[in-house]
Amino acid sequence: MEFSRGDGHLLLLVSLGLVVALIAVALAVRTFLRWLLIRRVFTQGLLATGTVVDAYVLPGDQGRAGLQHAIVGFRAADGRAYRLDFDATRRWPLGAEVGLRYFPSSPERAVLAEPGRGTVRTTLTLVLLVCLGLAGVLVTVLGLFRWREA
Repeated sequence: MEFSRGDGHLLLLVSLGLVVALIAVALAVRTFLRWLLIRRVFTQGLLATGTVVDAYVLPGDQGRAGLQHAIVGFRAADGRAYRLDFDATRRWPLGAEVGLRYFPSSPERAVLAEPGRGTVRTTLTLVLLVCLGLAGVLVTVLGLFRWREA
């Protein structure tokens, strides 16, 4: 197969489609594995009570509200103290008690014990990444067909 002058554009199109598809698949796998980990922590993790020791808001942009954050301190079963930064769906006053779940092997990866937290966002992210991956595959296939015709 010989390359002609227009083949560079088709090669770029095929390469771009492959890169988009691979990035979408990698992000989808990462998102799904994170969701599985959080689900496992909810079902098998230890329950702890944490205290909100600080809170702040990251400013929003383009008319969107800012993102609430809470720094929660808690003691793990081994007695060590941890402070974790969570993006919060609501404001918590300082000193408020919140539930956490964690694995004793990795208390620094604790999650807030709020049922349903993030499920819709995770589902929408996975749907978007699957669509992006399919678009990348479509661009790749169309580029290959045009390349074959040329």
